Amino acid sequence: MADDMFLVLHGWGGNKPEHWQEHLVARLTEAGQLVHYPRMPDPAAPNLTAWLDRVETTLQEIQRQAPDARLTVLTHSLGAITWMHVAARNGPDGPRLADRVLLVAPPYVLPQAPPVDAPPGVETFFPPPLAPEAIRATARETTLVASDTDDYATFDQSNGYAAKLEVPIHLLKGAGHISPYYGYGEWPWVLDWCLRRAELPPQPRA
Repeated sequence: MADDMFLVLHGWGGNKPEHWQEHLVARLTEAGQLVHYPRMPDPAAPNLTAWLDRVETTLQEIQRQAPDARLTVLTHSLGAITWMHVAARNGPDGPRLADRVLLVAPPYVLPQAPPVDAPPGVETFFPPPLAPEAIRATARETTLVASDTDDYATFDQSNGYAAKLEVPIHLLKGAGHISPYYGYGEWPWVLDWCLRRAELPPQPRA
């Protein structure tokens, strides 16, 4: 059986040490797993082209390092939007880049009226390309996870993403932006899912 490899994509501003992605990277590394956690260029003023180039470079490194590995991609917030752009760039006839992808809490941003706390440059990521054929080509399995109390997207907006991408969506009730402020520091389920010890749907943190 092929080994697993992991790619973790953070959102705007990067992550604070207590973020579930930070905990996940540490726990996977402790478990002896191969993890790529690229720090995106200038996360306080994200640039779409620069972020896409960083992901592409990382994917090339993963391919060189372990061409037969099963890649699981864990995204959060703007990282999820970035992956939508990655898939669109890869296209419906492109190679399969990943085995499993988790799109967690992708924000819904109107470019002409971004959230007041959004850094400059975020508006260039929106609207994201919603290309279902490219999503299917890019990964064997893609799943969206969203909350019904997210400050950056209503559940209806998240469901709209899922419908247009033709991927399943799972609700985490009352989980906000699925970030440390809402209790999503350590998230045992996502670690177990990565290690293939748990299945979907996602389970909330304790």
